[in-house]
Amino acid sequence: MICIECAQPADCLFTVYSNKHIQLTDCLHCQKVVDRYVEFDNVLLFIDLLLLKSGAYRHLVYNSLDHKLSLYVESKPPENGSLQWLRSWFHAIKNWLVKFDKLNRVWLLLIAFEIYLTWVIEERSFTVDFQLNEYDGIIGNNPIMERVFSWNPLNQYLYFTIYCVFDIWIVHNLTRFFIMNWIHWGQEVRNAKDVLSYAILLSYGAKIFPILMLIWPYDTVFSMNIIKCVANLYIIESLKAITNLPYSWILQVSAVVWILRWVLVNFVMTVLVAGGDWQFMKESFVNSATIYGALTLKLFMTNA
Repeated sequence: MICIECAQPADCLFTVYSNKHIQLTDCLHCQKVVDRYVEFDNVLLFIDLLLLKSGAYRHLVYNSLDHKLSLYVESKPPENGSLQWLRSWFHAIKNWLVKFDKLNRVWLLLIAFEIYLTWVIEERSFTVDFQLNEYDGIIGNNPIMERVFSWNPLNQYLYFTIYCVFDIWIVHNLTRFFIMNWIHWGQEVRNAKDVLSYAILLSYGAKIFPILMLIWPYDTVFSMNIIKCVANLYIIESLKAITNLPYSWILQVSAVVWILRWVLVNFVMTVLVAGGDWQFMKESFVNSATIYGALTLKLFMTNA
């Protein structure tokens, strides 16, 4: 447990009296309430998360998560019997599912939103007028998306499911790896891996914002991409609130992660779609980079 104001360790969050009333604890370092969010409604807590209040992130990631993990008792497989490795593997998965039950549900919800929104954005980006007219004969359509959208809806859904799951997995694991092994943060933090995972999960909540653009349509392609960029900034702010590292370090990690993410995700998905056609893969990489730069410039100039 920590104080959400100064991030210093705290012995307890509140004291419970015999009449079941509670009194919030004051921090010995900053003299402020250790965690005022103990008495907050979930709706107010969610609003503060969207407003990037560092105290809200620290409350959930440190104090709330630490309390829940302290109540969990890990089950162990029987030591005797055949297929011991299989039993150990099964119990490890079972313990992980039970231990992070609520978090896994949130991940599934966010991934479902991300799949649908990515599908919509890519489909509308593929069919915008200037991509077919003004750039016709100059850069052409994205060959990967051309092939993907020639498939039936089920295969399209499977493609975007693999894309989104792999994309989130890359960002999550690379961010956690660089912060813990490159910057060496978390050596004195209990459950450091879980803390970073929870922080990244909370920051991904902002990625559901583009769903509003489907209800009130504007310049959908441009607006959705802007909101997705803003949502990515939530990761930086959440990591700053949780790790208390300088912005320069977090920005370096984020830049490296996003570059590696773009290369790895595009390479894997291109190989998946190409099916061994190396010439198609080469053309796809060149066209993807060219289209991405040209469309970004065009959208910016159009909406400036």
